[in-house]
Amino acid sequence: MQVADFDDDTPPRATRRDAGMTRRDAHVPGPRPGDTRRDGVVPGGALMRLPAELAARFELVAELPVQGAESDLLLVRDGRGAELVVKLFRRGYHADPDVWAKLPALESPHVLRILETGHAEGRDFEVAEYAPEGNLRALMAGPMAPGVVREVVGQLTDGLVALHRAGIVHRDLKPENVLVVSAEPLRLAIADFGLSRVLEQSVVFASSSRTLAYAAPESLSGQVSPARDWWSLGVIVRELCTGRAPFLGLSETAVVDHLATRALSADDVADPRLRLLCRGLLTRDPRRRWAGDQVREWLDGGSPAVVETPAATAPPGSGVPFRGRRYDDRGELARALVEGWDDAARYFFGRGQSGEAWQALREWLGKQPDDSRIELIDGYLTADLSPDVKLLHLVRWLDPALPPHFLGRRVTPADLPGLAALAGDPAHADHRAACLLGRALWEQRLLEVLAGFDGAGDLAGIDARWRAHVTAWNDLARWLREQVPAAAARLPAAGSGGSGRVAGGPADDPPVILLSLLALAAAPGESAARLAEAAGRARGAVPEDVSWFSWLADGAGDDPLRLLAVARAAPEAVLEVEARQRDRRAAEQQAEALRGRWAERERERLAGRGAAVVRAVGWTIPLLLLWLAGSWVVGALFGGGDGKGTSSVGGFQKTSGVPFAVLAVFSVLAWAVQCGAEVLLARAQGKDYLLYGPWSWLSKLLLGFSKASRTVSGAAQQTGRRGCGVMLLAGVVPLLIIFLLLAAVTAVASLLWLLLLVVAPAAHAVAAGVRLHRWRQARQTAMSGGTL
Repeated sequence: MQVADFDDDTPPRATRRDAGMTRRDAHVPGPRPGDTRRDGVVPGGALMRLPAELAARFELVAELPVQGAESDLLLVRDGRGAELVVKLFRRGYHADPDVWAKLPALESPHVLRILETGHAEGRDFEVAEYAPEGNLRALMAGPMAPGVVREVVGQLTDGLVALHRAGIVHRDLKPENVLVVSAEPLRLAIADFGLSRVLEQSVVFASSSRTLAYAAPESLSGQVSPARDWWSLGVIVRELCTGRAPFLGLSETAVVDHLATRALSADDVADPRLRLLCRGLLTRDPRRRWAGDQVREWLDGGSPAVVETPAATAPPGSGVPFRGRRYDDRGELARALVEGWDDAARYFFGRGQSGEAWQALREWLGKQPDDSRIELIDGYLTADLSPDVKLLHLVRWLDPALPPHFLGRRVTPADLPGLAALAGDPAHADHRAACLLGRALWEQRLLEVLAGFDGAGDLAGIDARWRAHVTAWNDLARWLREQVPAAAARLPAAGSGGSGRVAGGPADDPPVILLSLLALAAAPGESAARLAEAAGRARGAVPEDVSWFSWLADGAGDDPLRLLAVARAAPEAVLEVEARQRDRRAAEQQAEALRGRWAERERERLAGRGAAVVRAVGWTIPLLLLWLAGSWVVGALFGGGDGKGTSSVGGFQKTSGVPFAVLAVFSVLAWAVQCGAEVLLARAQGKDYLLYGPWSWLSKLLLGFSKASRTVSGAAQQTGRRGCGVMLLAGVVPLLIIFLLLAAVTAVASLLWLLLLVVAPAAHAVAAGVRLHRWRQARQTAMSGGTL
């Protein structure tokens, strides 16, 4: 988000070009720079609606961003799928019915076809063919080749001749009203007949043209004739040749004065043939101006005569020479300097005091009766100032009644708020000029100089407020950068992008902050309201809670500087939210993949249940044999025969005890308990049973004994000593003998064996439960740790 997003002002109100392909103001619903297609269609649907009569026959596609003063343009689609343009005149504006009656009869391919006209819901409308390539302005990125200019002239001449033959004067011919029907090959069509009139005689009088830059001199008096359109064609040709729009940066007052008093020079048109065409079309006298016949003769290679209109000029050799003329009138010279500001600054002051132009100017100034010229020359024109600042002082001295201008652009209090919008829009044609103007006003304190023009005294107060705002902002930004380092890059020090760079913090380049504070100084109420709206939009643009941004926004209150900080910091908060969302998506994807692996592992584990149960039963069979063998030995030694006293067996006293049959039953029950515990465990663990089975530790132990036995046996083979087998026998046999002796002398041996048959399976079952619990813990740990 640019800071200028809060500033909905239009650019400085110099002569407008009604650029059909330029940006829309931020408060106007519709596209932003970069949001439109090449054809200018606004994506996402239109904000307008069609009258019911048209809505029944056309599908509304979008609202075109090129809107006129008297109408709205809507892109529609008919039942066959063809795209058309509906022009809805605003209430209070009406098309000339005579023009409507004549347009369908025109046969020129270079006049836009009007397919239908009518009246619906209190508004006039036109339905015309759609030109997806935009208008002629879109092709005017710089000077065009003479061949292309010739092609443009030929097509527009064809269209104008057809209109004039039908008695129609367009009255508002300009690049925006010339549509590009096809780019390759180039095909143009004249459009927008909202101001057109039908003539019943050669000349009538009506309201002046809407666009002064392309208006003929006679239009100032309301005169309407076909010659008016040929002047407009001449201005377009001059702009195509030079790449410069007419009267760029001049106020309407200066343009009117120029049209009323001076010719529009074609001396800067390089090609001699095109220069001749411009001179013929830009003849001030409409009766002597070239028309269709002369232009067609020129297209055929001829050179029709140009009748120059005498201009009021100074006597030869007097006045200040500039752009091929000599100026002796201070007001005329001031207006000429403003119109050609860049050329004038270089011409008079670019070479310093050694330049001939400066010498001629100084000589002329010396002849002026105004004694203040001495202060002008010594205090400013010979001082160590930039050429542009010297020119500013010269223009102010020549005609202080002019509106204040600098760099050729008007600088009134009403023009200042628009600079922030231009500085925040790099795609705008005036972006660079606005940045240069803003920095110059700040670094060279030029508002105080501009306040010297008549009626511009408010600029001095604006400058004082501006500098106070800048100081307060820089203090606030420095503190905020320390409090919220995440937003430091979005909070530069105002005025830090040019030669007056402020130490610390990011650079304000382009100077959006600086010019936003200028807007606040020039229009406090309006700018504060826009800042509040921008801060509200900024809060809405952050979809999740970001602690530092919430702290910043909640503490802003109605302080415009804090609100500006909120608007500036919002993009950083949005980036942080987007980073969080990416992390969450990555974690969810990882978890999903892990769940998939665990699901596969679970399927494999559960598929191994049958094998695990078989192995569990197989592993417990030795336990059954152990219990039965032990019960037989105990029964044989201590089991009671007839229950009548004792007897001697092998020299030992045999006492009465539990019979073998009973012990065998308990042995089977003990095995059943152990086998059941292992089966249940195997059912729960499945394939994992063998990894966590009861014999894993025994196998490791036996494996260790086996390795030790092999080691000892190998040593015995080498040394002749006895190996591990003898050691095991030496250790086990005494233990067995001791056990038998203890059993023989114990009267309750069978009862102890019976107790063992009860306790051992119970302990086995408890151990199985402990193993199951540990297995489940290990499995849960593996799942939570993201491992398999």
